[in-house]
Amino acid sequence: MNPTTLLLATEDNFVSFPNLGLKFEHMSRTVFKIGSFELHWYGLIICLGMILCVILGLRFAKKYAVKTDDMLDYLIVCIPSAIVGARLYYVLFQLDYYKEHPGKIFAIWEGGLAIYGGIIATAIALFIATKVKKKSFLHILDFALPYIMLGQAIGRWGNFVNQEAYGSKTTWLFGMTGNIIENAMGEGVLVHPTFLYESLWCFLGFIFLAIYRSKWQTKIGEMTALYMIVYGAERAVVEGLRMDSLMLNIGNTSIRVSQWLSVVLIVLGIALFIDVKLRGKSLQELKDAFAKETAAKAAALEGAGGEDEADEEPERERSSLAGVLEALEELENEEKENPEDDENPDDDEDPDGCESGDDE
Repeated sequence: MNPTTLLLATEDNFVSFPNLGLKFEHMSRTVFKIGSFELHWYGLIICLGMILCVILGLRFAKKYAVKTDDMLDYLIVCIPSAIVGARLYYVLFQLDYYKEHPGKIFAIWEGGLAIYGGIIATAIALFIATKVKKKSFLHILDFALPYIMLGQAIGRWGNFVNQEAYGSKTTWLFGMTGNIIENAMGEGVLVHPTFLYESLWCFLGFIFLAIYRSKWQTKIGEMTALYMIVYGAERAVVEGLRMDSLMLNIGNTSIRVSQWLSVVLIVLGIALFIDVKLRGKSLQELKDAFAKETAAKAAALEGAGGEDEADEEPERERSSLAGVLEALEELENEEKENPEDDENPDDDEDPDGCESGDDE
């Protein structure tokens, strides 16, 4: 077989929504394979979502007083931090397993990335980066979070391909099943498509945040607070339906870590929103300062360009004058080397012995 093979034809996975009459067949977790290298749909979907968010961020950065160069610097720091944080969070709450299988800690291609870990690590990395650059941490976070929510909405479709992050049994309209789900839950059992709930919620959340930022945001920090409330509310509800939640054992009690963290996030988000509304810094003032700084730099560059042109004109004149002087000096040297003998002109004779010269 050719080493580069699309595996859609070799894996016979399926996902269906019987109550909606939908069935997706011949699904694979892998896009293609080259030798031992496999490109998974999960990773590809996350990367595509990330690329889209970066493009949108670059498109609107200047409008919201963010330098594109700074934004790229933040991405260089935050993207690796997000991956490490997402994996570390997952490993910490599955520590018993990874103590027995330490070699699996870095096997992220097998799954095991927790979004809350990625968000926490990104926030820490961004905080450090903004302090180094002497920028407002809350302002940059405000700018980034709508796009992060959009990325979450897109990334959840990787769970759809993998048939993971699904919920408990259900009989309602959107109940789903699949061959991998049936292996775990039993044939014919329908489960909540929790990946779909979160994806739709995050899409709507992104639209809400984008509209709010465009029309109603007045203080720095509002977007951060609203993200905490909107995403926290969704996760608190949907996490309660999931079958694969990360659990924390406290005595004889097990709690869903992400669900309780979501509740804390909602409370902190409400407190932050009230605080920034009452005491927060004006977003418009920051935009005005950014606009003035940008205009001043543009004027300085234009002025520098004008000075260069002004300096070039005398230089061109000096160069032209030098050229003329050099030409005159060369002529003078030639005259010295070949002086004209006006006093003793050549006395050439014609064949008839007559003196050559002008007729009188």
